[in-house]
Amino acid sequence: MSTVWPATTPTTAKGHATRQRLLDIARRVALATGGHIELAAVAAAAGVVPSLVHRYFGSKSGLVAALMNDFYDRFHREVLDVDLDSEGDWAHHERLRLERGVRFHYAEPLAAVIYGPLARDPDVAREDLARNLAVVERAARSIRKGQRRGELPVGVDPRLAGAAMFGAMRLVMVDALGRSPRPAPERVIEVLWRQVAAAVGLPVDKPRRAR
Repeated sequence: MSTVWPATTPTTAKGHATRQRLLDIARRVALATGGHIELAAVAAAAGVVPSLVHRYFGSKSGLVAALMNDFYDRFHREVLDVDLDSEGDWAHHERLRLERGVRFHYAEPLAAVIYGPLARDPDVAREDLARNLAVVERAARSIRKGQRRGELPVGVDPRLAGAAMFGAMRLVMVDALGRSPRPAPERVIEVLWRQVAAAVGLPVDKPRRAR
């Protein structure tokens, strides 16, 4: 979690459990209100005094940043940092990663709020930018690896391509998650794969599994 907002770091199992419970309640409040969070509302929902929420998160911005960091941490753990190298060449395993990413967003109701209302606070926006840049760098490392293996054109700028890939995913997911009914995940995956392939200089045809 960011250290921008002074807060108490739990040192006991009870403290960690209390902080996590408050974070879970804040998540529910954010979903119920479309991203409008106040410390007092979270405290009321938790049945505690506002000072306890302030103790663990420092401020409203600190609480929102904690929600955002929890979201991105899970995105890294479940999608970005999963080792898929054994699944074939770059095109194949990154297609699989893209599929994981779309399904992660579809299964995570907080995604639309994270990418929208929660990121509008100026302090939180800086945190959001830092997390976005970390995602871009993760994509750039993957692209460089593909280039070293001869699986991607060497003339592609890894960071620009990584930014194009995640920028496209973020905006497409905002649109898709905001629709009712939502488009089928498979349709979203196909649209995004074309953007990924174009960014790294690959044909847009669906990659085949390596044998």
